[in-house]
Amino acid sequence: MLKTKEYVISFISQSIGIPNGLESIYEDIPDDIVKQISVALTGKDVHTETFEEDDSPIVDEFIQWAQEVYEEVCKENNIPAVWKSKWPNNKRFAVALTHDSDSIEVTEEHLQKVKDRFSESDLKEALEGRKNLYWNIERIKEVEDKFRFKSSFYFLTSEYNVEQYKDVLDELMKNGWEIGLHAGFGTHDNEDKMKEDIVEFKKQLGYRPRGVREHYLQFDYHKTLDFLERNEFVYDTTLGFREHPGFFLGTSMPFYPPKENWERREIIELPLIIMDTSLWGYMDLDEESGMKIIEYYIANIKKFGGLLTILWHQEAFLMKKGEIYTRILEKLSKENCFVSSGITIAEWWNNRNNFEISIVEDSQKGWKCIITNAAKGMCIEAKIFDLTKSISINGPGRIIDKSEADGEIHYSIELEGDCELFYV
Repeated sequence: MLKTKEYVISFISQSIGIPNGLESIYEDIPDDIVKQISVALTGKDVHTETFEEDDSPIVDEFIQWAQEVYEEVCKENNIPAVWKSKWPNNKRFAVALTHDSDSIEVTEEHLQKVKDRFSESDLKEALEGRKNLYWNIERIKEVEDKFRFKSSFYFLTSEYNVEQYKDVLDELMKNGWEIGLHAGFGTHDNEDKMKEDIVEFKKQLGYRPRGVREHYLQFDYHKTLDFLERNEFVYDTTLGFREHPGFFLGTSMPFYPPKENWERREIIELPLIIMDTSLWGYMDLDEESGMKIIEYYIANIKKFGGLLTILWHQEAFLMKKGEIYTRILEKLSKENCFVSSGITIAEWWNNRNNFEISIVEDSQKGWKCIITNAAKGMCIEAKIFDLTKSISINGPGRIIDKSEADGEIHYSIELEGDCELFYV
């Protein structure tokens, strides 16, 4: 239980982004909370049978509670509460746009079987050989580009060959999109098959994949993560429900999953929240009902400052219900959120974890906060509880927002590099 508790405390502290050395404020965290978080993060208490319309991420609720505990401790000790903003430029939440590619072309016989999924005009062009309805990479890129969003495409290279599209995919990579691996059946519990998939991906495209999602969301928690980590993946984004949207792991936050001995892994998990086939296939919803659910999850994740990972199959883009993807992007474009690919989100989370903040006592100026390794776009937030004092900055940083409410002053501070904050 001790190792589990250490992992949970580290997970909470990293999720909030509190200063180094303050993890000890959670030493007395109740065992039942430790158990709920550890069970949730390892997918051991997953119920797939029913969809809860008022679904909420229980782990994120605990993180929010821990944030309140931290602020209260700081207030009692008359020191500023300082923590890392979760997302670039202090965006309030993030979205990872991802596209599995289960197929890239189909036979005329298959098209006839699924003809009701497409408009008459698209189907006619496809049957005449003038349009491939199952290759929508450029079409998706075009609509995402309109909103200045990037995304990830995962290819099932064990089932088809994308060499003919290499120039297109190379250009996407060059411009900020990600090309990752959609690992085939059996790779989740057979490392040799996983390695074969990686070799085939590299043979077709010339580089190793950095991000991965398992086909059909198959996963054996520790075994699959062991394979992925040994084969140098930066992140995985498999863990989510097939049957419906939701918080499969109780959280929307990126995190470093535990090993069986509760040591922290280096690979990042980006929990999957919404998949198109859950809405249109398993739940058989119409567009408006599906959009209503998507809007609910956007609002819910925004409340916790989390990550909304969306899976929209690239081959479904021209299907009648698949066209709602553009409406989702329009909705996101009006939100104060960071939208990008899986690899960009994962690299951001690594950089956020690697930049450090420390609170120390300064003999002349009182308490100060030392900040090191802050990359461009990093921000911190701070609350002070004595209205006679303020925060000043020494080094490359600037206050981008300051507000006062309920006897507290809340700062948002943009950083780049090393600097110091003084509480005077």
